[in-house]
Amino acid sequence: MRSYKFELSKLLTQSDLSVFVKECKVFIEPIAPKELGHLFVDVAFLRSAMKFIEDEHWIQSKKAENEINFNKFIKKFFKLELSPVLFLHADLESSSIEGIRQAGKNAALIETALIQQIKSKPYSDRKIFTTTTLQLMSELFEFEHQLNLQKREDGDDISLSLYRTFDILDQVFELNYIVDEATSLEQKERLYEGAGVGVQSSYVTTLMALRYLNPAKNSRFVDLGSGYGRVGLVVGLMRPDIDFIGYEFVEGRVNIATSTSHNLGINQHVHFHTQDLASKSFQIPAAETYYIFDSFSDETYVHVLARLQEIATAKKITVVTKGNARLWFKNSNWSAPQEFNDGNLCLFRSR
Repeated sequence: MRSYKFELSKLLTQSDLSVFVKECKVFIEPIAPKELGHLFVDVAFLRSAMKFIEDEHWIQSKKAENEINFNKFIKKFFKLELSPVLFLHADLESSSIEGIRQAGKNAALIETALIQQIKSKPYSDRKIFTTTTLQLMSELFEFEHQLNLQKREDGDDISLSLYRTFDILDQVFELNYIVDEATSLEQKERLYEGAGVGVQSSYVTTLMALRYLNPAKNSRFVDLGSGYGRVGLVVGLMRPDIDFIGYEFVEGRVNIATSTSHNLGINQHVHFHTQDLASKSFQIPAAETYYIFDSFSDETYVHVLARLQEIATAKKITVVTKGNARLWFKNSNWSAPQEFNDGNLCLFRSR
């Protein structure tokens, strides 16, 4: 059992919020960066899990003729949805739906205090924290994936979602989405200009793609439309052996991604460049893996696809698509995709 767990269980049941913030700060301050990564993943997961339990209780209450026995209600979730936090089994089982609601609120407060604490640390500590966090998140997303597959088999369409659970990690990466509000673009490569976090692939998409790609050691990974650099930062921290190149049309986003890459000390193998992908003079470099978010005009897609098909004639490549970008790769040049999340994430391999 990790050292923070006992204290965390006490804080989650705290109801006196007037002293909670001070207690929370005292609890977090002495914890080492790697351990903070474990704590962050636990509390972020709990925030989403408690909301899921609360919603499930409300739904079942509407259907039930009599009052729900909370002990029996909560117990079944520790077999599946709450299995990542089994150390809280006794505390949550002896609680109530009001206690679950309070635990969710407290988890959010702990998460905020934790992020503030890690942001005050040197970048070397942030690197340890984020690398640990991403590794744990990858395992948790795989857990969610398998859980949802099982739910679907059982005909249950209500499932735990971690899609936006870890977005607050952007604060540690210093990804400032406000920059687009002041950006005036004369050209239109991007369809999602000014969309802030909306131009970013989610952490679950990026980590699941990296897990199932399992790129070869010392291979090259090219992100065509790298936004603020989330994909590159994840790949760079998780796989320091990979040469990552991100191309992005909006210079402000490239500057932010480059700054974070430098601060975390991964800029030797993670590079971001300002580039109009539709430019006829630009040649996409050869690589083993390409990543494409659905954010191009049709003209850009035609240009990019032609180049990727040219590269694929000389070597085996894999194209990872997010969203409707998959529609451009469903042709005879590519194998049937490996799909996740109803096709929102696809892995296409050249024939």
